[in-house]
Amino acid sequence: MWVPPAVTYRAIGGPAFLLAWEQHPDRSWWARILWVELGRESCTGRHARVAGDEVAPIAGQDYRTVPRHRVTRRTRPPSDPTDPRDPYHRPNAEERQRIAFERALRRKPDPDF
Repeated sequence: MWVPPAVTYRAIGGPAFLLAWEQHPDRSWWARILWVELGRESCTGRHARVAGDEVAPIAGQDYRTVPRHRVTRRTRPPSDPTDPRDPYHRPNAEERQRIAFERALRRKPDPDF
Protein backbone atom coordinates (compact mmCIF):
# COMPACT_ATOMS: atom_id res chain seq x y z
CA MET A 1 0.00 0.00 0.00
CA TRP A 2 1.42 3.35 -1.06
CA VAL A 3 1.33 6.13 1.53
CA PRO A 4 1.92 9.58 0.02
CA PRO A 5 4.65 11.72 1.53
CA ALA A 6 3.78 14.58 3.86
CA VAL A 7 4.28 18.29 3.21
CA THR A 8 3.55 21.39 5.24
CA TYR A 9 0.49 23.25 3.91
CA ARG A 10 0.72 26.94 4.82
CA ALA A 11 -3.06 27.60 4.88
CA ILE A 12 -3.66 25.10 7.69
CA GLY A 13 -0.25 25.54 9.28
CA GLY A 14 0.28 21.82 9.48
CA PRO A 15 0.95 18.61 7.59
CA ALA A 16 -0.88 17.31 4.55
CA PHE A 17 -0.31 14.38 2.19
CA LEU A 18 1.01 15.22 -1.28
CA LEU A 19 -1.05 13.12 -3.73
CA ALA A 20 0.25 14.50 -7.05
CA TRP A 21 1.85 17.41 -8.84
CA GLU A 22 0.03 19.03 -11.78
CA GLN A 23 1.62 21.29 -14.35
CA HIS A 24 -0.93 23.65 -15.90
CA PRO A 25 -0.76 25.15 -19.41
CA ASP A 26 0.80 28.35 -18.05
CA ARG A 27 3.66 26.09 -16.82
CA SER A 28 2.81 26.69 -13.15
CA TRP A 29 2.91 23.75 -10.76
CA TRP A 30 0.00 22.89 -8.47
CA ALA A 31 -0.15 20.33 -5.69
CA ARG A 32 -3.05 17.95 -5.02
CA ILE A 33 -3.09 17.48 -1.26
CA LEU A 34 -5.13 15.72 1.39
CA TRP A 35 -5.30 16.49 5.11
CA VAL A 36 -7.35 15.39 8.09
CA GLU A 37 -9.27 17.79 10.33
CA LEU A 38 -9.91 16.49 13.84
CA GLY A 39 -13.07 17.48 15.67
CA ARG A 40 -14.26 16.66 19.16
CA GLU A 41 -15.99 13.46 18.12
CA SER A 42 -15.02 12.95 14.50
CA CYS A 43 -12.38 13.47 11.87
CA THR A 44 -12.90 14.72 8.33
CA GLY A 45 -10.67 14.30 5.30
CA ARG A 46 -10.21 17.39 3.13
CA HIS A 47 -8.52 17.73 -0.25
CA ALA A 48 -7.55 20.62 -2.48
CA ARG A 49 -5.46 21.79 -5.40
CA VAL A 50 -3.13 24.52 -4.27
CA ALA A 51 -0.32 26.49 -5.87
CA GLY A 52 3.05 24.81 -5.51
CA ASP A 53 4.44 27.59 -3.32
CA GLU A 54 1.72 26.92 -0.71
CA VAL A 55 3.38 23.65 0.29
CA ALA A 56 6.83 23.06 1.75
CA PRO A 57 8.80 19.81 2.02
CA ILE A 58 9.29 18.02 5.32
CA ALA A 59 12.72 16.59 6.04
CA GLY A 60 12.96 12.81 5.72
CA GLN A 61 10.10 12.39 3.22
CA ASP A 62 10.67 10.67 -0.14
CA TYR A 63 9.00 12.70 -2.91
CA ARG A 64 10.30 10.62 -5.85
CA THR A 65 7.14 8.47 -5.94
CA VAL A 66 4.72 11.41 -6.23
CA PRO A 67 3.01 11.30 -9.67
CA ARG A 68 3.36 14.27 -12.00
CA HIS A 69 0.61 15.14 -14.47
CA ARG A 70 0.41 17.69 -17.25
CA VAL A 71 -2.96 19.39 -17.49
CA THR A 72 -3.65 20.49 -21.06
CA ARG A 73 -6.24 22.99 -22.20
CA ARG A 74 -8.33 20.16 -23.66
CA THR A 75 -8.58 18.27 -20.38
CA ARG A 76 -9.59 19.46 -16.99
CA PRO A 77 -7.94 18.36 -13.76
CA PRO A 78 -9.30 15.13 -12.31
CA SER A 79 -12.31 15.73 -10.14
CA ASP A 80 -13.87 13.92 -7.24
CA PRO A 81 -17.11 12.11 -8.18
CA THR A 82 -18.13 12.00 -4.51
CA ASP A 83 -17.99 15.80 -4.16
CA PRO A 84 -21.54 17.20 -4.59
CA ARG A 85 -20.07 20.68 -5.27
CA ASP A 86 -18.34 19.45 -8.43
CA PRO A 87 -20.48 20.59 -11.41
CA TYR A 88 -19.20 17.73 -13.59
CA HIS A 89 -20.69 15.12 -11.28
CA ARG A 90 -24.09 16.61 -10.51
CA PRO A 91 -26.98 14.48 -11.71
CA ASN A 92 -29.12 15.86 -14.53
CA ALA A 93 -32.85 16.54 -14.10
CA GLU A 94 -33.94 12.99 -15.04
CA GLU A 95 -31.42 11.47 -12.65
CA ARG A 96 -32.59 13.76 -9.81
CA GLN A 97 -36.22 12.73 -10.45
CA ARG A 98 -35.27 9.04 -10.43
CA ILE A 99 -33.38 9.45 -7.14
CA ALA A 100 -36.32 11.32 -5.57
CA PHE A 101 -38.75 8.63 -6.77
CA GLU A 102 -36.63 5.83 -5.30
CA ARG A 103 -36.37 7.67 -1.99
CA ALA A 104 -40.15 8.15 -1.94
CA LEU A 105 -40.68 4.43 -2.46
CA ARG A 106 -38.40 3.61 0.47
CA ARG A 107 -39.96 6.20 2.76
CA LYS A 108 -41.65 4.84 5.84
CA PRO A 109 -45.30 5.80 6.37
CA ASP A 110 -46.05 8.85 8.47
CA PRO A 111 -47.28 8.15 12.00
CA ASP A 112 -51.06 8.27 12.35
CA PHE A 113 -51.81 9.73 15.77
